[in-house]
Amino acid sequence: MNAGLSAACKFAGSLRIRPQPANFRLDKTHPSKSISYVMPGKPRRFILLALKGSHIDPRLLSSASSLCGRLDAGLDIMLVSAEGKLPPLLDNFMRELQQGGIYCRLMHKAALRSREIVQYANTHECITTVLIDSQARWMAPEDEKRGNSWRKLGCPLVVMPD
Repeated sequence: MNAGLSAACKFAGSLRIRPQPANFRLDKTHPSKSISYVMPGKPRRFILLALKGSHIDPRLLSSASSLCGRLDAGLDIMLVSAEGKLPPLLDNFMRELQQGGIYCRLMHKAALRSREIVQYANTHECITTVLIDSQARWMAPEDEKRGNSWRKLGCPLVVMPD
């Protein structure tokens, strides 16, 4: 586990700062062409929401928002999309989170597999739950040959029913 990320999650957990609505600021900290939009007031727990830009289920967004409220957690969103802009549904959702005072980070990637989601969740101690729309949509052919990578996930996996 990366000691720097672990220390950052633990440090954020020791602070009890109330999330305050604020404008998103651009934070280019990820070298893999991902962009994070960060709001101040970082919570100690996070829900990881993995989305594919071609299909975003509004029920999934609603579930993520209510789960964050119940667990007093922030939301990490991993969006897979070839386009450089946010889908309108996700843009509106992030504005609602901002107005509700929920801390949110968006990581936009051109490609993402289930194995990378599991690795991200397992290396960030502050991730308490991973939320996806369907396991089948995230399985790549090479993942099927190696086995189900979701079994290696160190936190609960919540899958939205079809």
